Amino acid sequence: MRPICRSRLIYYAFLILLLRVQAFSQQFARNELTVGAALQTYSAQGCIPIGSGPLCQPETDYYAFVSAPVITYTRNLSPSLALEGTFRPSSQFLTASTLGAGRQTLALGGVRTGWRGQRWGFYGKVQTGVASYSCGSYENYPSPYSNCARVTHFALEYGGTVEYRLNARWSLRADGANLTMLDFDKILQRYSDGSPLVYLQGAVRQHFDAAIGATRSFGRTRDAKPERVPEKQDWDSGVTFALQPRTQPEFGFLNAYPEWGLWSSWNFSKHLAWDTTLLHSGRNPGAEDIDFQAGGRAFEALSGIKIGIRRDRMGYFAKVRPGIMTFGQTERQIIVHANNTVTFDNGMFSNFVLDTGAVLEVYPLRHSILRFEAGDATIFYLPKTVISAGQSYSISEQTLPSMLIGFGAGARF
Repeated sequence: MRPICRSRLIYYAFLILLLRVQAFSQQFARNELTVGAALQTYSAQGCIPIGSGPLCQPETDYYAFVSAPVITYTRNLSPSLALEGTFRPSSQFLTASTLGAGRQTLALGGVRTGWRGQRWGFYGKVQTGVASYSCGSYENYPSPYSNCARVTHFALEYGGTVEYRLNARWSLRADGANLTMLDFDKILQRYSDGSPLVYLQGAVRQHFDAAIGATRSFGRTRDAKPERVPEKQDWDSGVTFALQPRTQPEFGFLNAYPEWGLWSSWNFSKHLAWDTTLLHSGRNPGAEDIDFQAGGRAFEALSGIKIGIRRDRMGYFAKVRPGIMTFGQTERQIIVHANNTVTFDNGMFSNFVLDTGAVLEVYPLRHSILRFEAGDATIFYLPKTVISAGQSYSISEQTLPSMLIGFGAGARF
């Protein structure tokens, strides 16, 4: 099973657990410190030839490594809500062929929310931060990984946590999550006019991330106070502005792709809603990149469940939304004329999308809402037949990750 599949199975399990969140009257400490170890995948990029021609499709191979220590500080705001920060100072040397080579340093911070019982605790979490590699750019002469330079990437992690309390101060903790990194292009050498000579190509990379550790609480324990639950409205709707960094399936270039659109939530209860987002992104800035399965303007429709809790003017949710992404310009036919000129017949092409991640909502007034969401929108590029110089070529399907981060505002009805 691929790492992305394992991490999402864990993620879906926590969606169900969050349905039963209730505020328990119990004691808790404000501060907790966890020390443990992690098992994480990393990736190396390759390219699969397309037929006997010069073109190829990028592929990603996954490997695993153990990282220790993993240090996590938890600041409990209530029994069901906490702020967390995670730090991994170093790892073994990763011999990747991409921007993720060398020793990894990972620093993340975010929100954890869920259910805390007398012995067990089940939570969902989302964190953002940076992943830094000691040999992110390097040279292979006079030996591999020579002249190393550090490269730092943006990172997003979401998943779940299970806790078992041994006594009032000590507990055991296990985490499982999907870790996504944005590896932007890195120019290593330039010509005298400033144009790129040697560069490493970027990508959006997904990793399975699991950790275990022992937790010690600090400070006085206190009784949980009743939490105000915001009033449920039947319908929430508004506008959103988003970034969806993704790579194209043929060329592999990484672009940010700013988007705008509309969103709405039909609330079945305080914990469960049907959530829909419609997004539009323009063409790439500068030169237009058009390949077989993507290119031009894009329209994206996502619709699925949003599940979580609401506490004190805030809402914390997980989301699972399948959908479709339609590209306005993709290559269908490459025509070579008698005078050796080449023209392209381009057209629309649609692919499936699965969006998973977290949603944070703020209710400043009874009928107003602010919304932030972050997660992965995995694009399932469908197979296609392309005609080039009178011959048919089959373009195989492939699955590529993208990161979806959005901020919006709206009204509650």
